[in-house]
Amino acid sequence: MKILLIAMILVMSLLTSAAPRISTPANGPSSNGDFQFSIGDGPTRYVQFNAQIQHDGSTNGHLTFSGPSSSGDTDVDGDGTPDEAPTDFLVQVDFDCLTVNGNRAVMSGLVTESTQARLVGNRVLLVVEDNGEGNNQPQPDRLTWGLYRHAATGWIPVDAEREDDDGALLTWTATDFEREDDTGIPAGVSTGNQTVGCHTFSLSSYAFHDVQHGNGNIQVKP
Repeated sequence: MKILLIAMILVMSLLTSAAPRISTPANGPSSNGDFQFSIGDGPTRYVQFNAQIQHDGSTNGHLTFSGPSSSGDTDVDGDGTPDEAPTDFLVQVDFDCLTVNGNRAVMSGLVTESTQARLVGNRVLLVVEDNGEGNNQPQPDRLTWGLYRHAATGWIPVDAEREDDDGALLTWTATDFEREDDTGIPAGVSTGNQTVGCHTFSLSSYAFHDVQHGNGNIQVKP
């Protein structure tokens, strides 16, 4: 019986050592943060977020923005309608895009829940800058954000007084008339995807707000 048991253990050991190791693809760049900040109007806001590019190229992540509500006549999404004024303001976002460039990250996603019901479905951009850890960081971590209404699609602007108006559909190629080798660039009204995302604006176009040391931390991992 002992001989049989030893033989079985030996066979199992050989099979285990001979089996190929299956490696799980590592996830890609990520960014996360948990901090509080004020933009100079008194109330303190709180932000928690995380986003990571998965091995299949998709982005998973969430953002929670909360804090005291502003005055009731604030127009958060810029459509001319004053917002309601709940005691606490909350926005939750599901990220679907992440871009990391050095110590900066741009995340975008859809508002899935909010105390301002009409904000649900709008797009959010969060841009952060990781400037190190602790008191020795050269400057504070920084961030900025934006809220964007979903662009309307499926309609074509026309001149109501002209049934033959197709100006909104015209496209052309703009070239330098004095250079025959100029291949030109497409011009005209774009009917393509106008969803605000990670690549809509260049990183150099953002104006950042400082997150003072001790109020939280932002991390960006290329």
